[in-house]
Amino acid sequence: MTMNLDIRELDPALPETLPTLLPVHQAAIAVDSPRHPVPTEAWLRFTSGPRVTRHRMAVAAFDGGLPVGYGVLNHDKEGNQDLLYGDLWVMPERRGDVAGPLVEAFREYGRGRGCERLVLGFSEFAADDYEPVFVAGGARLVEKERRSQLDLTTVDREQYAAWAAPSEKNAHYRIEAWTVPTPEHRLESLILADEAMRDAPTGDLHLEHTKVSVDLRRSWEAMVVAAGQREHLIVAVTEDEEVAGFHGMFVIPGFAMADVGNTGVLPRFRGHGLGLRLKAAMTLRLLDSEPRLEAVSTWNDSGNEPMLRVNVAMGYTAAESWSNWQFDL
Repeated sequence: MTMNLDIRELDPALPETLPTLLPVHQAAIAVDSPRHPVPTEAWLRFTSGPRVTRHRMAVAAFDGGLPVGYGVLNHDKEGNQDLLYGDLWVMPERRGDVAGPLVEAFREYGRGRGCERLVLGFSEFAADDYEPVFVAGGARLVEKERRSQLDLTTVDREQYAAWAAPSEKNAHYRIEAWTVPTPEHRLESLILADEAMRDAPTGDLHLEHTKVSVDLRRSWEAMVVAAGQREHLIVAVTEDEEVAGFHGMFVIPGFAMADVGNTGVLPRFRGHGLGLRLKAAMTLRLLDSEPRLEAVSTWNDSGNEPMLRVNVAMGYTAAESWSNWQFDL
């Protein structure tokens, strides 16, 4: 072990970047997220590849020419211009000497982009390694999240079908589902429904919710398709053809765990049981159309009690809790 770390910036869009970082990610996630399937290059491309809405850069620490830690840092193109946010993955045996210099390199990168805040997170299983480094750097805890998993092999189809069926409260909504690209006649209403995410809880972390344009949504969906990923969407439509609520799910090629996207119901349509109906119907859709899937992963703010209750009822179990910390730059 040496202390002569070489800190490099690596563009995630370059073909060699993600394969270079994958061994670190696999070793780190085995400790930090023990129920998570072993990450593949396709999974890493999904979580860390280019995004149409963000500037992205991997900042990595190398020792002897080999990567020992990294983070993929995000700076939104619109909104949240003072904020840099990302992840932190370090080889478990190197956290004592790598985490501190790597976090400082993240801070320098953020200052170079004109950011005033850096937000990084770690799981409960990594707290002993990272929390002292974060506290020493002056960071403060701003949000707690829970990652939960659903074992698809245990799903009670009959119960899920009952949840997905129209109820007295929501029978007047029509359910539609598709795999992106979104049909043209639904794009604008889907984007308007995204306003449901404006009041999603984020603890003490201040986030600016930015509106998505039709063109940006099209670009995002084209990127998903080009990467070989599948984004399934399901929506509840009113009698006036308005999208009242939506639920998304991402399927990564060759990977046995799907990842939940955004789920939202516009405020005036809440209390009708749409969240449970949409999520149950989506799960049944996955069981029919993506038979190789074994699990689903979802993230929620720890204060989002309504969604957490729905997830628990559906059979999701807690995988790990995550703490997000903010550094002032």
